[in-house]
Amino acid sequence: MSLLAELRRLQDDLVAMERQEAHTLATIAPAYGLSACNLLHFIAFHRSNHPGLVTSLRERGLSSLEGCDGHLAASLGAVIRVLEQLEGQAPQALPPPGGPSHRQSLELQRSRSQALFGPSAQLGSRVIMVTLPAEAAHHPTLIAELVEAGMGIARINCAHDDPAIWERCIAKVRRANQATGRSCRVAMDLAGPKLRTGPLPQAPGVVDGRPRRDRYGRLLSPARLLAVPVSLSSSLPPGVGGSPEESVLPILAGGWTHLEPGHRLRGRDGSGRFRELQVMEVGPEGLRLSCSQRCRFTAGLRFVQEGGEGALVVAPLPPIPGERLLLVGDRLRLTAGPTEAADAIPCSCPEVFSCLRVGEPVVFDEGRIRGVIETVGPEEVVVVISDARPRGSRLRADRGINLPESVLSLPALTAKDMQDLEFAASHADIINYSFVHDAADVDALHQHLARQGREQCALVLKIETRRAFLNLPRLLLAAMRRGAPFGVMIARGDLAIECGWEALAEIQEEILHLCSAAHVPSIWATQVLDSMVRHGTPTRAEITDAAMGARAEALMLNKGPNITATLQTLQTIAACMETLLPEHGRHQDQWLSCLAFASTVPLRVGQSEGCLG
Repeated sequence: MSLLAELRRLQDDLVAMERQEAHTLATIAPAYGLSACNLLHFIAFHRSNHPGLVTSLRERGLSSLEGCDGHLAASLGAVIRVLEQLEGQAPQALPPPGGPSHRQSLELQRSRSQALFGPSAQLGSRVIMVTLPAEAAHHPTLIAELVEAGMGIARINCAHDDPAIWERCIAKVRRANQATGRSCRVAMDLAGPKLRTGPLPQAPGVVDGRPRRDRYGRLLSPARLLAVPVSLSSSLPPGVGGSPEESVLPILAGGWTHLEPGHRLRGRDGSGRFRELQVMEVGPEGLRLSCSQRCRFTAGLRFVQEGGEGALVVAPLPPIPGERLLLVGDRLRLTAGPTEAADAIPCSCPEVFSCLRVGEPVVFDEGRIRGVIETVGPEEVVVVISDARPRGSRLRADRGINLPESVLSLPALTAKDMQDLEFAASHADIINYSFVHDAADVDALHQHLARQGREQCALVLKIETRRAFLNLPRLLLAAMRRGAPFGVMIARGDLAIECGWEALAEIQEEILHLCSAAHVPSIWATQVLDSMVRHGTPTRAEITDAAMGARAEALMLNKGPNITATLQTLQTIAACMETLLPEHGRHQDQWLSCLAFASTVPLRVGQSEGCLG
């Protein structure tokens, strides 16, 4: 088949798809008519197997149709017309498919981004969404600093905190908008039917004193502790302890008053081993102690002075979250209700048990622990652990459970979501829809918003499961029926677990292309500059990931101690990438500056020196 015949066949496929889905197009809101048509063209084009087409087009000096996702029919028609002229053939009499022109496509993408994200979503400008921590509700300046630094969307996750915290955060965002003159919208995530491990009995509290050692185990400095009588512990000023290496140890009032610097105390620590403590200093607030070995203190432990009357008794300590230590081969029981058994942990949504089958995989805690279902019952599911750390992995309460190969029949809107939706619909600018799976889920949310009089509330579909990814075209078409602004979040964390780490790169590319074809803004989310948010320094891979994410209309940062500095860094990365994106027409200057630099470097052909040598 000739190249022209192949292109005409593809054009016929586009027209046939329009006719086949005419009933779907009839339900689309007028504002999304061109976009829905182009999305169908995109699907029809990529359903066809046309190997070598790109190479053949490039060899003829024609557009390869790559990067034409948003205006596929118009670009395909233009290539056909040029090729018809080159080959001296008359144009076809059949009517060409519909769809937007290149200019219309750019305008649709621009206007949709501004409608969803606000005035900050100008052409060539990436919006940054920041997840707000609960502390932001009480911090005097954090939200104002984030807005000033360029936060375009403040994200509140309804899975955490309560309406009082949410309302305080939203009020601070609104005040910061007025004070800075900037635009920052509020997005609220509905939690959805997220499967998590349930509560576990709390474990006794512990204070861990650790000495510093070099890699050979030689002592660099002993463990340092500040032992404080419980009557004073509640009045300790912030930062007491003198240094991060000094732990505060509550003790009972009594025998410690007989102790003086230089005295030694012996006793068993929480592990049952004998430990020796040395008194370094005695003050009105208590004792400063040192220990050359690691010492774990639990309530009631007693350390006695050698040859003296002094003693130290550890006071009751705050309990710590319970956990389950899991090794490969262990059997873990997921239960429908609370449990104290050492081999069991509750499931937050036991309704899924009826959907599970023997042999299906189970993933815990974002992929850190994996297992396979051995037995299924109405009250519990037994999972054999297949992947954990060599010395065991710890599973705690409120950790995610993923069932990547199970077909779950859970509604996307839970009872809690219904309550949160009342608040979100009246306070938020955008609602992020978690665990949406099919068009019926989109319709259900539309109906709830309509009952609250918020038909035009902006919506973001979070694509975080295998089913959502496979159903994405239908999800987009369903959202287009309402005519209100909407976008798509690429929730890469759950997607990687659901679909496999190896497939994530391909999946996020496909989502970007589908959103471009539908002129729908996309959000690049999960672990963007995660190391910098948590520890202050990004990895090289994260810099590259953030740069690739700049192809989306927005990027999302998770909360962390270094969020403001990370936001500024991400702004810089996105700004640099914007000048290189072809659709903005500014990438040529970058190449010219590169060539200008190269012209100043002496070229020595055949040697390693020089830009081109």
